[in-house]
Amino acid sequence: MLLAQSSPRLPLSPDFVNKLLEDKIQQGPIMLTTKGGQSWRLEIKQIDDTYYFTNGWNNVVEDMQLRFGDFLSFRPLDQSTIKMSIFSPKDCDRFLAPKVITHDHGGNGKNEDGDPFFTSKINKNHIRSRVLRLPIEFARLAGIDGEGSMRVKNLDGKECVMGLKLDKSFRGKERYMLTSGWPQFLQENELSEGDECVFKFIRSEGKLQLAKVTKKQLKYGFS
Repeated sequence: MLLAQSSPRLPLSPDFVNKLLEDKIQQGPIMLTTKGGQSWRLEIKQIDDTYYFTNGWNNVVEDMQLRFGDFLSFRPLDQSTIKMSIFSPKDCDRFLAPKVITHDHGGNGKNEDGDPFFTSKINKNHIRSRVLRLPIEFARLAGIDGEGSMRVKNLDGKECVMGLKLDKSFRGKERYMLTSGWPQFLQENELSEGDECVFKFIRSEGKLQLAKVTKKQLKYGFS
């Protein structure tokens, strides 16, 4: 039962902790998900003799509008993912639809499968700079937190590997971008300026996928 909705951490019951230890759930960053498709990165930390959800629990309370007296049920899905169900005092299971966030270069949020996505319209910068920058919120939802490489699938399911770099030049904020492999991806998939693309991160595969392309509509006329 939620007794302190303003607390930055949530104490975990001994029985649940024993289940976590038995299933070898990591104490570091984990992903907490809900039936409504929301997800958050949290940490499980031991403070004295008690284990807590912390480093992000306050975001869960705010996003899900948790109230004093709500019953919370947690079930491990794998070694880094835990599913949360919320019950009101009247034993009614409830959830909120995931938020959809907009930004200057398109929209991003989560689809019906709970996989984060974003929309980007191909412009001259995508072609000249030879990179695709990932929205900050999308990278957070996808759990991207390091440089390296990323496997990317096109509409036909064909995969390629792109370089993943961290860019801190934009107002001191951390932004990730796809570098090597992006120009070839544009060419092979016949993407051009004005095309609107939807990319989603498939959590179960750890891959980025080009999920939808809306081609720029050419205007014809007579002078």
